[in-house]
Amino acid sequence: AVVSTQSTGTQEQRMQKLAKRSRMVPHKIILPYNAKCFSSLVLRNPLLCFVCNGLDEQYLPVEEGEGVMVSRYRKRWLYGCVNRKRKNKRGQFVDKEVGGWFPRFCAVEVPQKQDSSEKKKTK
Repeated sequence: AVVSTQSTGTQEQRMQKLAKRSRMVPHKIILPYNAKCFSSLVLRNPLLCFVCNGLDEQYLPVEEGEGVMVSRYRKRWLYGCVNRKRKNKRGQFVDKEVGGWFPRFCAVEVPQKQDSSEKKKTK
């Protein structure tokens, strides 16, 4: 019988998080999104006003040219993470990973370079 302890659960969670990070796909933001329903994006795509991601998770405001690591996909939405400067309790600015949903049409996938071992496998 396997005995589960708090430390093995934590170690398992770390392994799952590392596996998730390895599957994240880089995207580049081509249209800004400020995470508000009535933004300039609604003028470009009125459907956005009627379609939500259907989840109770937060939306991620993104700026044009920003890099986002995407981990989840929906029909019209992407879930991604970016590093942003945030104030900590001491008032110092530190890098913090922020995640949330943003419209799919705001981003394009960044082609990843294959290393030589992957190229051999695909041929």
